[in-house]
Amino acid sequence: MISGDNLAVIAAEGERLLAIVRRDPDRRVPQYPNWTLRDLITHVASIHARTAFICRTLPQESGSPMTLPEGRDPCEWYAETLPAMIEALHDLDPAAEGWTLFTDRRVSTWERRMVVETGVHRWDAEGAFGTPEPLLPRVATHGLEEFSDLWLNRLGDVPTLEVEAIDLKRSWRFGTGEPAYRVVGTASDIYLRLMARGDMRLPLPWEVAVAGMPTPAGSV
Repeated sequence: MISGDNLAVIAAEGERLLAIVRRDPDRRVPQYPNWTLRDLITHVASIHARTAFICRTLPQESGSPMTLPEGRDPCEWYAETLPAMIEALHDLDPAAEGWTLFTDRRVSTWERRMVVETGVHRWDAEGAFGTPEPLLPRVATHGLEEFSDLWLNRLGDVPTLEVEAIDLKRSWRFGTGEPAYRVVGTASDIYLRLMARGDMRLPLPWEVAVAGMPTPAGSV
């Protein structure tokens, strides 16, 4: 069942991201050294547009990425793709199947993915103006919940890691067998660090770093 709380977080974080970018679209993004905020919001708009298309048409393969329409302003395009995606998620049959990033073929998995995608990129954008506020608990929780299925198999043979989110009173184990490492912190700090963001002093044995990715780790 599609969660109204998730959709509310996507909407709020999405609007927050747009407001940040509109302050100075040409400002550089620390997480993405070769990108401006304009590039970042173009990327997020393309992900939102793709998600809306998937929810509406239920394709069985990934297809071509969505690109900024010629002559369009990225912020204006984003202002259209965000509500269109939320509407598509709201109207989705939760049991419908199509292409996803997971072994679970239910297209409703895009709801959780967009909570994370939108919330993390809000953090990226806010970092262009100083220290960003932590990820919302729902964003960090969904990120940790999907981590094994989305990212862990891309890391190869890595030691098993157990993380404890002290603010949520929850823990996750990434890998099989007894954990070789254990890390304690807030859910936001842990997830950001796994995505090669945030406080790099937080001791982790590994982080997401996908070879050949044209954009920083954590973008899909």
